[in-house]
Amino acid sequence: MAEQVMRELEASAEILLAPPNVINSEQRHCAELVFLNFQKTKSPFHLCQFILANSKSDYVQFQAASLLKQATIREWKLMDKATIEQLRTGLLNFVLQNASLQNYVREQLLLVVAIMVKRSSVEEGSEIVANFLTEVSHLISSGDSTMQTIGCSILTALLNEFSSSTRASDVGLTWEAHLMAKKKFERTDLKRLFQFCLQGLSELNKVVPPIAQDTAKLFKKFLIIAEQVLTWNFQFAMLLPRKLVGMFESQQSPALRPNAEWHDVFLDPNVIGLFYKLHWQVRENPDLCHHTLQCFHQLASLNGSVVNKKEDRCTYLRWFIENLLNLLSSGPLKDYEAIGISNMISRLHVFFPAPYICTLPVELLQAYLVKLTELTCHFAERASQEEDAQEDKVYMEAFEHITEAWATILQDSQYFPADLIRQSSIQIFNHYLKTHLSPPDGTRVATTNTPAEIDEIEEDDRVKYRDQLSAIGVFGRLITDHSIPILVKLLEDRITRLHGQLQRIHQLAGAANNDTSVLDCLNEDLHWLVMISGHLLTSISEGETSLIPIEIIRFCVLQADNVNVQTTLQVLASPTHRASDIPGAEQTTDPVVRLISAVFRMCEVEKRALEANLTHLLSPEVSLTLVWFLGRFSVCYLLPNETYYNEMSLILTQAFGKDTEAGLWTLDYVIGKLESNLSLWNSESKLVVETAHTLTTVLNNTERGDKAIQCSSLINLVKKQSSGAYHNLPTAAKRSILKSLVIVGTANKVADVKEKYWTELLKPLQDRFQAVMCNPTFPQTYHTKEVQGEVMDLIECLTGVVDGCTLTNLNDLLPVLNPLFENLVKLVDLYHNYREIVVMIFQVFCVAAKRILCYLNQAGAKILYECCINMIRVYAKHNSGKLSREASAEEDQYQDILLLMQLLTELLFKDFIDFPATGPEDADAQISAADVSLYGLSIIMPMMSADLLNFPSLCVQYFKLVISVCEVQPAKICQIPADLLKSLLSSIEFGLTSYTSDVSALCLDFLSILALHIHRTSLQGSPIHTALEPFLKLVFDMVLHQPLDADLTQAASGTLYALVCCYQTKYKELVQELINSQSDPVTAQRLLTSFNNLSANMTLSLDRHSRIKFRDDFEKFITEVRGYLCVK
Repeated sequence: MAEQVMRELEASAEILLAPPNVINSEQRHCAELVFLNFQKTKSPFHLCQFILANSKSDYVQFQAASLLKQATIREWKLMDKATIEQLRTGLLNFVLQNASLQNYVREQLLLVVAIMVKRSSVEEGSEIVANFLTEVSHLISSGDSTMQTIGCSILTALLNEFSSSTRASDVGLTWEAHLMAKKKFERTDLKRLFQFCLQGLSELNKVVPPIAQDTAKLFKKFLIIAEQVLTWNFQFAMLLPRKLVGMFESQQSPALRPNAEWHDVFLDPNVIGLFYKLHWQVRENPDLCHHTLQCFHQLASLNGSVVNKKEDRCTYLRWFIENLLNLLSSGPLKDYEAIGISNMISRLHVFFPAPYICTLPVELLQAYLVKLTELTCHFAERASQEEDAQEDKVYMEAFEHITEAWATILQDSQYFPADLIRQSSIQIFNHYLKTHLSPPDGTRVATTNTPAEIDEIEEDDRVKYRDQLSAIGVFGRLITDHSIPILVKLLEDRITRLHGQLQRIHQLAGAANNDTSVLDCLNEDLHWLVMISGHLLTSISEGETSLIPIEIIRFCVLQADNVNVQTTLQVLASPTHRASDIPGAEQTTDPVVRLISAVFRMCEVEKRALEANLTHLLSPEVSLTLVWFLGRFSVCYLLPNETYYNEMSLILTQAFGKDTEAGLWTLDYVIGKLESNLSLWNSESKLVVETAHTLTTVLNNTERGDKAIQCSSLINLVKKQSSGAYHNLPTAAKRSILKSLVIVGTANKVADVKEKYWTELLKPLQDRFQAVMCNPTFPQTYHTKEVQGEVMDLIECLTGVVDGCTLTNLNDLLPVLNPLFENLVKLVDLYHNYREIVVMIFQVFCVAAKRILCYLNQAGAKILYECCINMIRVYAKHNSGKLSREASAEEDQYQDILLLMQLLTELLFKDFIDFPATGPEDADAQISAADVSLYGLSIIMPMMSADLLNFPSLCVQYFKLVISVCEVQPAKICQIPADLLKSLLSSIEFGLTSYTSDVSALCLDFLSILALHIHRTSLQGSPIHTALEPFLKLVFDMVLHQPLDADLTQAASGTLYALVCCYQTKYKELVQELINSQSDPVTAQRLLTSFNNLSANMTLSLDRHSRIKFRDDFEKFITEVRGYLCVK
């Protein structure tokens, strides 16, 4: 019989592995069916062993090994101890006696052995693992490389099985049982396993390079085991919640925190020494080198109870640094070592911060910091050479890692010798400057890419190099007396040279001279100098108030005796002149103000060149960098709130303070420069958009917004906006401009001035709308390009105004906005075939729902609700059943409906976030956001198709909307019309089975909430109760027969419990049907017992305790049942 099965499997394997042109699909299908049926074989242990011993087909052997795994899990409880021991021993001996087995067959068989060892250790509570490790130790110490390789494979399989609940195979154990088994293993066996590994590595360390191929393979296996142990996620003392454990387990390189029992292992200097010797031994082999570096990375993070005493941590750190210095002093690093070494150093400084590093012997500490400085300079130089390369940027990443280490040092620089830190900072700062400047001041190699090419293939430098520039800024602020004068000198020199070049070219306008290499060089220098200056002068962290760095303030205070205020202010206010041309400027100008003035001078040179039509000679990249600098400078320095500072420099206050003439001049200058970009750089879309965003950033502050209205440049900006001068700018730019101008009006504190400003800003917009909508020819000319352009411009401007709305300005803006919202609905009706305009209108209402709705009372909200619903109704009228031959039609409709879904979701948040109190005027306006969202959904749903739901973002947005409505108002779902309810529940059924696990989880939540509501409000017999009943079977089958992940199983158990509470009789029928459907009496009896155990303590109460108890009982139930129902 076994012989016949084997022959059939081998014949089927030949078919499956044959080339496609040799066999037909029917033959392939029949062959696949043979293997599928084979995997369902009951008690296949003898059969599989026969196949393993006799089959010549590797594929068939692998299938036999896989079936052994399935059967072991499925039938574990039916096997006696002797059978288990016999099978385990037989499989292990088979592997040992058949060294020629294919790797994948051997690994699968050893996985079965590891599963059996784990299950035995959990249930018997004996020394199963310890005894097994003793057997393996004989293989490790045998001296036979083949046996040692098999021993390593066994240890790897054991580590994989015990490592965590997320990576281990499903061996028929609950999550808690997995964790308990892991905890026991790491407490009693893991250390011993690691010592076997160290023993093997010590023997291999005696091998003299070059390493033979077979030895290299064994080397790799031992290193992988060491890496697995060092990346082991040691359990906390208490049992953490599943999601928290999952979060820890998801870390690729968790910190090494073994318990105190590991003290003798890691506090042995020979262990660290061994890994460094191993690295030196395999240094020429990139593959093996990767694993030793990973081991270093983990050893650098040693913490926890194993090094609880400070002296132990300091001793360990000393050993680590000594070995590291020996490695770094042994010669230049290989390219493939750079990232690993730098990452390890960065990690070392995270887990051994300054208070520990400063305990190193003085000579060792000095040698380490000197070597770290040399390494940083080396990485910086090599990283700069990679900037134009398209391949992996190894040294750029290494440089960023090593600057992270420096960040922890500089943060606590008081622990280190001041002179040493200063010298290191100067050396690194100078080296970075040198590598990014052209000769003769620097060593930067001229790029072969044109600016246009760079823009296409490279991301923004300000983003790409942000981390390393931030680090250089920190170095620069530690040595302000050195760094700022250097930057001033270099910037002023480059600006003067650029100005001279532009003048020369302008004067030779007719001459043929296309060589721009000098200009390109100067522009690249200026680009880097401005970026470095910006990061030195400012330190901006997201979510924190941006302040002038304390190092800059103290530097200005120290320079105060040598500074003439009037001269400094004259330099600041003279961007058209060189600082050196102003009497006394060289000796008595504040260096910080002079550096900022140099950037203003560059802005002025660029502005004059634009006005002289020399745009083609300017660099958009430099202009972007200048805009970036102005934004950072403004939020930190311009009109600062002095109450935020414990100390402040007088010269900074006089130059940029909120109550000073110079501060107002500076604000006016910044706005003027940004306005000139909008007017003169309009051919560069990216630059214009960034300029407009920076304008918003500059003005989005109470003081700057209030003072801006006194600036002539802002008044000029308002006039240009009102006259349509920015009509051709990109959409995002126009919106940001209007938002900025609304912010200014909001910040203004003088009522008369504010009212006049609103009129000047908003009246032209109202008039333009009125001129379009009331034009008698509009119904005939709306489709013309000119009219469409005007309509789109108005919509974009309106979006910007709406985006600037806040609780403070709503009373001023709402009377203007509401009539315009009503006009937009009319425009959707008119322009229903012009998708771009329709989408823009949708976006206006999305922004309105997000920015305005939460501040509106019921009466105000009702107006916005009606506009939104009317707009959706108009859209549906024109698009329901609409057919199109265009290939992009479905994509377009997907985008439209996605926006509408987002709008309905934003409207729904009114029920979550609602600030205004209800007043008497709301009495007749009571309407819930859930009503509006459901009504909007009922209009959209007929347009939703299965094809549209195949778009992932639309699918998720739809189900998020549905679950949100259900959470807020489950009663509303129960009351919707029958046809809408049918469509809704059909989509839920589809979502449960046809999409991602995220969508399935949302659908399960929806069913759970609705079922709980039905049970609590006694809606048995109602239409919603009847409509929901089929989902009990759907969820019942889903949890029993589908391979759900742990989180989804938990969600499904909660949903099943809620449905069982509602449909108890139906649940009993389903259980009985499942039991009756089993052809095997043993399986039927096991199912009956399992269901009885589950139901024994089921209270069917909706209190939290009962639901949690069911969840825990259900996990045990499903873990067991899925095993013998062959669910994997």
